[in-house]
Amino acid sequence: MSRDFEFTIASVHTTADVHQALTSEDQWLARFATAEKTDGYELITHADGAFTVDISEEVGTSELPGFVKKVIKGKLLITRTDHWGPLVGDIADGTLAGGTSSIPAKVAGTMALRPDGEGSILTVRGTSTVKIPLIGGKIESLIVDMIKDMVDRETRETVEWAQNQNQGEEES
Repeated sequence: MSRDFEFTIASVHTTADVHQALTSEDQWLARFATAEKTDGYELITHADGAFTVDISEEVGTSELPGFVKKVIKGKLLITRTDHWGPLVGDIADGTLAGGTSSIPAKVAGTMALRPDGEGSILTVRGTSTVKIPLIGGKIESLIVDMIKDMVDRETRETVEWAQNQNQGEEES
């Protein structure tokens, strides 16, 4: 069983500004510095302007619903890879993929950054798949909610970082 998801987030910043923030090592390092926990990450800047970030983090199970805790074996390690292609004109596309060590769960999707008036719009589409009989669908719903929260939080952080960068440039 799997569950599709789609989230759209609008920004007052141009696609160039948002893409620059999404593919900035400085922005990711600032995000990791304030994160509750990130066990490991790798940032790769490609010669063509593309960018890949691999993240792994152990997640505490205390806040998870009981039906999820029952199926977790050992530590819950979540891995994720975001890849953004280069900005072509005012358009950029990316992919996301993720999984866990303790339950048979996977996430795969695409990201699209497009102009929207004076600003931009980021659309994330994908599928959450959990292969556990009876409760897989419930866990998929939980994962989709977690992805939406993550996308919202990370987009806010990216926009704030871009605003701070733009203000710093204006003051110089």
